[in-house]
Amino acid sequence: MKEARYVLAELAMCALTAALFFQTWKSLVFLLPITAVRLYRQREVFRRRRSRRLEEHFRDGLQCLLASLEAGYSVENSVETAAADLRGMLPQGEPITEEFARMANKLGSGSTAEEVFEEFGERSGVADIRNFAGIFSMAKRTGGDVVSVIRAVTETLYEKQEVYREIQTILLAKQFEVGIMKAMPYVMLAYFLVFSPGFLAPLYAGLTGHLIMLLLYLVYRGFCIAADRIAQIEI
Repeated sequence: MKEARYVLAELAMCALTAALFFQTWKSLVFLLPITAVRLYRQREVFRRRRSRRLEEHFRDGLQCLLASLEAGYSVENSVETAAADLRGMLPQGEPITEEFARMANKLGSGSTAEEVFEEFGERSGVADIRNFAGIFSMAKRTGGDVVSVIRAVTETLYEKQEVYREIQTILLAKQFEVGIMKAMPYVMLAYFLVFSPGFLAPLYAGLTGHLIMLLLYLVYRGFCIAADRIAQIEI
């Protein structure tokens, strides 16, 4: 549903760009491919957001798992209990809830705890989860202290997420400023077209004017791409 709304928003922005930058629907010939590229790139953004949510709530899942293990449950029963706890803690549809429910089902079908955590790590695409799965499997197979391993990983994830939140707090104001800067060209063009249409008339007439506007739009798109990349902080 969110993806469908984003597609509609991108198509609307494409139409607005054609109207404000070029004042001709012929510009859609090259604007639509650019929009298609933006939509393709947005799939990666959605994937990163899902991975980020999964990583954030993975610590919650480990805490639920740890609580059950400390209460004396087996790993298999603890995963099932953690899945139920996560359903009560988090909104419906959260990735971590779905993943723990899937692991609980596989454990009930005869899979081992090492297998389901290793599959979870590979499926998640999150380095921390893959690393935990490897450490967990090693501890389980060698008879190590699984509770201590989970507790140590939980503490490490907490420290990492605190650092991430501090960075995000610092970036929030800058991201807001970038958003305003992205909107300004559209606001300025709309202002001139409404209150002083003759001022920009030469840029909408003839091949030279259209080439200048095309160059300005491409420079603007380059700025947007650079600003988005700067705002992406990976820890």
